[in-house]
Amino acid sequence: MIDSLLGMMVIVLTFAFMGVFSVQDRRARIALRRIRAMDRLEQDIGMSVENGRRVHVSLGRGQFLDSHAAGTLTGASVLKEVLMRSAGSDRPPAMTSGDGVGTLLGLDLLQTMQGDLFVNDYLDARRGRLAGVTPFSFAVGLLPALETEQTSKLIATGTFGAEINLILDTAEDESVKILAAPDSPVGQAVAFCSPVDVLIGEEIFALPAYLKAGHIFTASLMAEDTLRWLLIVFIIIGAVLRSLGYPAI
Repeated sequence: MIDSLLGMMVIVLTFAFMGVFSVQDRRARIALRRIRAMDRLEQDIGMSVENGRRVHVSLGRGQFLDSHAAGTLTGASVLKEVLMRSAGSDRPPAMTSGDGVGTLLGLDLLQTMQGDLFVNDYLDARRGRLAGVTPFSFAVGLLPALETEQTSKLIATGTFGAEINLILDTAEDESVKILAAPDSPVGQAVAFCSPVDVLIGEEIFALPAYLKAGHIFTASLMAEDTLRWLLIVFIIIGAVLRSLGYPAI
């Protein structure tokens, strides 16, 4: 009973904080903690547009209908924002995925934004594709985007494992800048050992907020931080009360 009440309280507090921070962000943009990789991402997208080169967003190979859905949705939000920022580019952004549902989601975004932003450009089927359904077939399927498609920036989100090392090596050979944001510990460890921009842990899901993709993303990020601080305060209070002899709840 107590567990159910606590769970319900957390849900209510989450939505309440999101509502408050969303209103606050609409009135005045909330300042977020500076992450250098995010600063370079905005600069690289702008440089790609100016130089007539392509930004490639990979949604990873995680299955959309399991625990990796959050990473895929984060990548889709990033893809939408990159498309909006690349409206004047000679080479519109491209997308790859290692999951059928994720590929359809990315293609739907490409086609929708195509009509809204890239009026004079036709939809090249190669701009959105299923690169492969196994780890290394997906990595190999992603390599042509780095070698032959005039790509200057790769944003790798979602599920990547050790195979991301193959992608990083090829990107370095082709002078392609990378922002690696894998949601798996193995992928993060491999990327962290490489000379590329890497997002670790929850920073991955903060990508849309830092790209200013919408007030709700900033609000959810601030709500998460607030709940974390509340949890820390409750833990400290509980430890103090326990040390004073009060029984545990």
